[in-house]
Amino acid sequence: MISRLYVCPLAAGTPGADVAAACAQVSGNDVKALFTSPDPWIEDPVSAQVAAARQMGEGPVVIDATLPRVPFGSDPVRFHTLAGPHLRAVALGVLDAGDLDAPALAEAARIIKRRFDAAYLPLAGIVAIGASDLPSAPEVPLVQVPADHAGNVDTLAYAVKPIIDNDVEPIVSPIAYQEMLAGRARADKRTIVLPESEDERILAAAHKLAELDACHLVLLGDPETVRAQADKQGVDLAGVDIVDPRDEERRSRYAERLAQLREKKGMTYDKALDQLEDISYFATMMVEMGEADGMVSGAIHTTAETIRPALQIIKTAPGTSTVSGAFLMLFADRAYLFADCAVTIDPTAEQLADIAASSARTATAFGIDAKVAMISYSTLGSGSGPTVDKVTEATRIAREANPDLAIEGPLQFDAAVDPAVAAKKAPDSAVAGQASVFIFNHLDVGNCTYKAAQRMAGALAVGPVLQGLKKPVNDLSRGALVDDIVNTVIITAVQAQN
Repeated sequence: MISRLYVCPLAAGTPGADVAAACAQVSGNDVKALFTSPDPWIEDPVSAQVAAARQMGEGPVVIDATLPRVPFGSDPVRFHTLAGPHLRAVALGVLDAGDLDAPALAEAARIIKRRFDAAYLPLAGIVAIGASDLPSAPEVPLVQVPADHAGNVDTLAYAVKPIIDNDVEPIVSPIAYQEMLAGRARADKRTIVLPESEDERILAAAHKLAELDACHLVLLGDPETVRAQADKQGVDLAGVDIVDPRDEERRSRYAERLAQLREKKGMTYDKALDQLEDISYFATMMVEMGEADGMVSGAIHTTAETIRPALQIIKTAPGTSTVSGAFLMLFADRAYLFADCAVTIDPTAEQLADIAASSARTATAFGIDAKVAMISYSTLGSGSGPTVDKVTEATRIAREANPDLAIEGPLQFDAAVDPAVAAKKAPDSAVAGQASVFIFNHLDVGNCTYKAAQRMAGALAVGPVLQGLKKPVNDLSRGALVDDIVNTVIITAVQAQN
């Protein structure tokens, strides 16, 4: 059964609210009205999409997408293709078909489906109000409702039930995916520390995160200085904690613990106090001491400056020996995970197997059904060479260590993503053609591939997500935008829940 349904009248005056009520009767789900006014969708569609995704949430729902008014010269379908793809729902069109014979209705359904397909909005069917006859083989399921029964909820429920009973997968757009993550973070809020409060982008991100209420946020810095800078930027930090890294009581506790952790490396209490002058070490110690659940840094500091303290203090999770960097790649219609794109330059077969297992866990934590493709220039022995051998061995190791892991390799990229190619190159594989997690055998390959997808295919790259640590510490690009920082903090908060 379709659990999230987007009921969309395809012309002004079509009875969408009654059809939505009938769908709710069949599914047992509540009805939520979407459009209170078309104006926000005309003036600022992106903001309207984000607000709609947040308003509709994640659970089962029937969305009544009836427009209260249609602006002169506007096309209702345009509003639906703007809104629907970001609500993780399947569309059910409602069409006034009283003046359409069967061929004209078939053509109308074909055109509507094409427009919805182009917008990545799955169309489960169309309720044809007043249709005198239905075409024999329409491109989308049609149900016929007499015009004089258009307001009868029981009749409508009987008509739409066969469509609702189908299994149609919704599309997850980047906006929908980010709102889903924010909702998960909000449901079990964790404390995330940002050590780089002197950066204007960090303060702007802190303000956005406070508005989202997705986590408890801690900034490091002199409280007066931080607040003065926020006031200068016009940024409200209400609800954000500010911790002074010069606080002697904290420094003493952290130094004692750091000296204990690094004693075998020659660390003493006095040396630890000096080490805590480095803000990255201070923030990492907050995570180690349980006073924060995760850390995000890198807007000012290098990747090495962010990761080194985590490797020395937090260390790798049990059963994991390799820290790697994954990116959530958000395409128009779905989310994937690419790794390693940030940390391990030339992993061994053992490290590659470790990265594959970590990446599968990361994908699952972020709502992706993990089907792992070990990428190579060869598909299951079609080519040979040292890197092919490495990927083959890594796949074997990963399978032995993780018997329940859905993994295949080596696979060429086309065999991993294209069902038609997979049917020819790897017909017996449960992963080929439907992979969601892509493991690259060298940092060159992973880094170049994610950036090519980002720049040429328009994918939104969220990350890197550092995998394999006991507690989450994530790195930012020094060119990160405010929204990049917000996204990274949210994924860190979600990581901290697991």
